[in-house]
Amino acid sequence: IGAAHPLVSERDQNFRVRTDEGRQCVLKIANSAEDSAVVDFQIQALSRIAALDPTLPVPRLCCTRDGKSVHTIEHRGRSHLVYMLTFLEGKTLDDVPTSAVLRRELGAVLARLSRSLRGLFHAAAGRELLWDLKHALRLRAYVEQIDEPNHRRLAKQVLDRFEACVLPTLPGLRAQVVHNDLNPNNVIVHPDDNARVTGVIDFGDMVHAPLVADLAVAVAYQLFDQADPLVAACDLVAGYHAIVALEEVELALLLDLVATRLAVSGIIASWRAKEHPENRDYILIDAPFIWSTLEAVTDLSRSAALQAFREACELGIVHNEDGAASTPSNSASLRVRRERSLGRTLELSYDEPLHIVRGEGAWLYDADGRAYLDAYNNVAHVGHCHPRVTAALVQQARRLNTNTRYLHDHIVAYAERLASTLPGDLGVCFFVCTGSEANDLALRIARTVTGGNGAIVTDNAYHGNTDTTMQVSPEELPGDDRSEWVATVPAPNPYSGPHRSGEQNIAERYAAYVDRALAELETRGHRLGAFMFDSIFTSDGIVVAPDGYLSAIFNKVRAAGGVCIADEVQAGFGRTGETLWCFARHGVVPDIVTLGKPMGNGHPIAAVITTSEIARTFSRNQHYFNTFGGNPVSCAVGLSVLDVLEEEGLQENAKCVGEHLRTHLVPLIDHHPIIGEVRGTGLFVGIELVKDRTTRSPAPDEARAVLNAMRERGVLIGRTGLHGHVLKIRPPLVFSRENADHLVDTLDEVLTQYGRTPEVADAR
Repeated sequence: IGAAHPLVSERDQNFRVRTDEGRQCVLKIANSAEDSAVVDFQIQALSRIAALDPTLPVPRLCCTRDGKSVHTIEHRGRSHLVYMLTFLEGKTLDDVPTSAVLRRELGAVLARLSRSLRGLFHAAAGRELLWDLKHALRLRAYVEQIDEPNHRRLAKQVLDRFEACVLPTLPGLRAQVVHNDLNPNNVIVHPDDNARVTGVIDFGDMVHAPLVADLAVAVAYQLFDQADPLVAACDLVAGYHAIVALEEVELALLLDLVATRLAVSGIIASWRAKEHPENRDYILIDAPFIWSTLEAVTDLSRSAALQAFREACELGIVHNEDGAASTPSNSASLRVRRERSLGRTLELSYDEPLHIVRGEGAWLYDADGRAYLDAYNNVAHVGHCHPRVTAALVQQARRLNTNTRYLHDHIVAYAERLASTLPGDLGVCFFVCTGSEANDLALRIARTVTGGNGAIVTDNAYHGNTDTTMQVSPEELPGDDRSEWVATVPAPNPYSGPHRSGEQNIAERYAAYVDRALAELETRGHRLGAFMFDSIFTSDGIVVAPDGYLSAIFNKVRAAGGVCIADEVQAGFGRTGETLWCFARHGVVPDIVTLGKPMGNGHPIAAVITTSEIARTFSRNQHYFNTFGGNPVSCAVGLSVLDVLEEEGLQENAKCVGEHLRTHLVPLIDHHPIIGEVRGTGLFVGIELVKDRTTRSPAPDEARAVLNAMRERGVLIGRTGLHGHVLKIRPPLVFSRENADHLVDTLDEVLTQYGRTPEVADAR
């Protein structure tokens, strides 16, 4: 019981309550129009901060007598959420003189706040706010509300630069839930010590955004009326960096993000002043500071600002491998140039793209010299930049490289050697440059020899990027855009597919879907030409097919007049451990096999291998030539890869290390309910993440978060599956037990952190 006094608020009703016992609290009555999820978002954030950084000066939740944080009241037919927070004593930052010490303190407090919010998941974090810098371009519609021509021009200039040089880079930045509104009215300073921040309040503008955008907001407000804005900015940067290290790309974008925030503030103020003329003076109270500060910021040299920020962070000179000094890598600038010259359809891995400059074995190194354990890139099959392979490439390139219309020992020797590793009559090679070309040619061969153009693939397969192979790649092509000559069947996933482990005759049940696909093709007027399958069903979630599945399908397909094409582009060359070719684990012999990715350890070479009978039939009706396919350099590289595989025992290594890896991953299931299943064979492992183990509902957002958190900790993995919820582990075959242990420990650490968040905790 106590006395309540109203406080200033924009949307909610806030009251300062002084209890009879002398305690002071803030009673908050949410606007009836407020989404309850937004209130819950704030409650979850404050709870998380209290748990992770108890001394951080933010309000604490005061629970009701029954232990709840929020209570609902009814007033005049409307529902209001009510909750109470501790009151923070002090003066607002606006009411005290600024100083370098105070700005550094403010930067440090913001960094601690950001660190506490890291890993917080909440649906309301994705809501759209005009104050979210990611959406700054939406304010172009309101620029004309600015009366002053110079200010209008300045706002347009800032938004244009944001679109061209900042927006393309934002998806690659570290992103998380951020406070997003560290303006002076939301900062409390100690009443007797003007260099000490005692409170950060008002979490109503929290949003999921690039981490550096939060710092940019704080910096923007601290530059008002500063004789040297760059010096003031550096104070905050230094304080922040001391707690949470800023990355090169973030420092490079900071000045532009500060300018964007100032422009956003000016545009919104001008627009709201016209919407509410009765309150115009109050709305525009900061406008003179906003525009004068924006003019000063846009006059600054970006290179000088970056250098000043680096000095504030005490970042040393970056050296090249030869020891010579160089300017720091600018991944942000490189990405802008990349998208300008290569287009936006060429995707980058991870939310924060990597600028990789060197590789060795199972490791990759970025432009700043940081090492990353590569558990994802199966192209570097025998290890990045293997000296045996690179030597073979250089030596042959110095001697001769030409097309295959001349006799050459390498192409014949390589074809013979590949054929010797394959079962049955698979002995005729067609060399191409990529896996997509290989699958395209395989389908062409199938159509020619069978007379049918119909194809059956799994529901989320990927077989290439040519016009034809895109049609048999449901992962890339929506169903409505797919041709009628393609029918799909479910991948044989006993964990989350239509038929689960323990069912009777599960292999036959999955194989029976081919009958339905054949009927669909017949109804559409297409005769079957081929069943094409990735031997480990990578894009369907990395699935080890049940015994008897492939043999049952082969019988059905061949009875219908089609051929069976094993796509070994990802699974071949010993990756799955027990056998050199993944399909051989199932005791079947395909009619056509396609190879690619690991074949040249990074050099573009691929192949189609089929029987002599099929090759003869095809050659009677078709001609095929590929200028670069099977050239002397490519074949020299391919031969050297086979040499390394044999001499270093990498297939056996894949088997042993793969078993070790899975053996140590499986126990994580007991500790992390988000893990549904660990599966795979050799060094091809999938970890299916689920929101609920009973329903086995996929957890794609969590998978993406885990993927990026692993990358932040220096371990690279991928994700796959229909919903993108299966973690994909697919390292070079030189991967060691120590590498595997490091991966498992890092994943355990990441899942432990993310297990504390609401969405992941719900999986419990």
